[in-house]
Amino acid sequence: MLQTRRLPDIADVSSSNLGLDYEWNQTDYRNNPRKGWVVQLTGTAGTKKIRKNNEIVELKDPSDPAFDFERLYDTVKLSSYQFRVKANVSRYIRLKGQSVIRTSLNGGWFQSGSIFRNELFQIGGFKLLRGFDEESQYLSEYLVATLEYRYLIGLNSFFYVFTDGGWGGSRGENRQQHRYFSTGLGLAFETKAGVFNLAWAVGKRDDTRINLQQSKVHVGFISYF
Repeated sequence: MLQTRRLPDIADVSSSNLGLDYEWNQTDYRNNPRKGWVVQLTGTAGTKKIRKNNEIVELKDPSDPAFDFERLYDTVKLSSYQFRVKANVSRYIRLKGQSVIRTSLNGGWFQSGSIFRNELFQIGGFKLLRGFDEESQYLSEYLVATLEYRYLIGLNSFFYVFTDGGWGGSRGENRQQHRYFSTGLGLAFETKAGVFNLAWAVGKRDDTRINLQQSKVHVGFISYF
């Protein structure tokens, strides 16, 4: 920061929000649907305050002792609004025999006066956008589509192959936009403790190439009560 004379991409932020959640589930079996639709919407709106960091305010540059680092906060809005929206739409299509197709579309949008890295959505990994490190993609907006074929081997167990693809961008200090793609296969199997999910996937961003040596193994677990 002594050289760049810029605030770090992480800030001390406090916020107050009001939110609304909505879910519509019209599937034949909630835990492992064969057919039907699921719609989930989440929205919040509120205000936030950025607190000045004492270590930054008291910082001194030996080569320029007169420079006041507190002035760096003049470049951001210390008090501002914020809006955050997340949505998911999934459809399950029953084919012949034990085959099921799952399609889904996930999106997120965050808007505020000044956006810092620790306020962004974090996607990637088992929950969304397989083939990437867990929560490695910091984004203020994203849209991810999934196409998945499942072959059922039990009430809550199935083999599957999938493709995830989408777009994401960040309107923070370091503005960027990227396209994403991943593909892989996996197995969900039920035990007495719950359902374990193992997936192997390889992913790429538009500024990288597919590299099988960088493939990921994702592990998930769901316990039903």
